[in-house]
Amino acid sequence: MNFRDKIAVMLSMTRTEVAVVSLLLLSFVLGIIVNGSRSFQKAALFEAKEQTPYFTDAKVDSLLREAMLLEKSLAEKGLQADHIGLSQKMSSADAADSGKIVFSGATVEELSSIPGISSVLASRLITFRKSKQERVERFQDFLEVKGIGKRRMETLKQHLILD
Repeated sequence: MNFRDKIAVMLSMTRTEVAVVSLLLLSFVLGIIVNGSRSFQKAALFEAKEQTPYFTDAKVDSLLREAMLLEKSLAEKGLQADHIGLSQKMSSADAADSGKIVFSGATVEELSSIPGISSVLASRLITFRKSKQERVERFQDFLEVKGIGKRRMETLKQHLILD
């Protein structure tokens, strides 16, 4: 007597019924395995997605500009602002004094004056700016430009203001 026959006798079932139950059980287990692998893939995709920041760099700059204006108006009234470091952040108007370049109006010559940025790369940056309709909001967006990696992006952060 083989194994299926022994199970059929123990369960009071025919061989055909044992085969059908076995196939149903096998398909159930395979379904669980496939479903588990899909959820694992979804979890991996979710982890791989880049989290978008709540505030863009341009929004942060505008908020800091407003804070500096508030600080100036408080100083004119003789009041002391109770925060530290806002005066270190620059507005677009102070960019020329500090050596930073406003990206929305930069020329090829201005961009190529940045260390590590050639005239070819500067023209790619301007083409990229035009493709974004002059609205580059995050420095992360520069990674789409051929020749810009994380290191050059950090250099651009030091020399550019997004406005």
